[in-house]
Amino acid sequence: MSKRNKYLILITTIIFGVLVDIWIGTTLNNHEKQHVSLYRTALKTTDKDRFNYIIDSHQGNVVTNTKLTAADPVRFHEMKSKQKFFAVKRTLEVYTMHTETTTDSKGRTTTRTYWTWDDQGTDSKYSRRLEIFGRKYKTSNFDINSYFAHADAEKLVNNNNGLSGYYHYLDSGTRYKYEVIPVSITGSFIANTNRGTLAPISGKQIKISSEHYKDYLNYNLHGGKKKVILVVVLLILIEILGIAYLYPVLDEVY
Repeated sequence: MSKRNKYLILITTIIFGVLVDIWIGTTLNNHEKQHVSLYRTALKTTDKDRFNYIIDSHQGNVVTNTKLTAADPVRFHEMKSKQKFFAVKRTLEVYTMHTETTTDSKGRTTTRTYWTWDDQGTDSKYSRRLEIFGRKYKTSNFDINSYFAHADAEKLVNNNNGLSGYYHYLDSGTRYKYEVIPVSITGSFIANTNRGTLAPISGKQIKISSEHYKDYLNYNLHGGKKKVILVVVLLILIEILGIAYLYPVLDEVY
């Protein structure tokens, strides 16, 4: 390929890459500005009376950090009666035999049998309601799933059959794995109060974050800029590597 055509292709590629970078950077930056504006203009409080007044007076968006407590704690029937939680989740695992057949280059077949613990499904229970600053709300309106943590079965389950530990074994080939959320958790969140209750800003649920109040605000007010810069820098690096690869390849094109 002639140097002229080669340079034209490279220049065109660079211009296209720059335009893409500008478009992506601008789009991400505009999205981040909207996000920051949402948190900057929202009312902020951790005071019980002020928080409830904001709801009663329909004052718009509010950011807070507070304790959320299960109003109707739950457990699975096999759990000890004193063991109750905000939410519980159990995964059934079955010890299953698998057979794998392979054929080598000479046409000889080999059959291998092995066993693994395979998930057979997960079921869960949540407290129907939760309490925030003395008032109760439907738990289904809140996303608390990031608080799930593994719990040793031997600490949870009645009638330990001697096999329980990390898992609760129903028999030698069937077992449960448990995850739980404590009755009370502390979290930060943003919500809308225009209807006199707590509603999500977007989506179907209010996402609860385990971040401390200051960290939560700092991340949502300032953390996005770093993400935008990081994405743009990564794009530029990828494009530089692409051009470095393309340059010698063009010499092979006739």
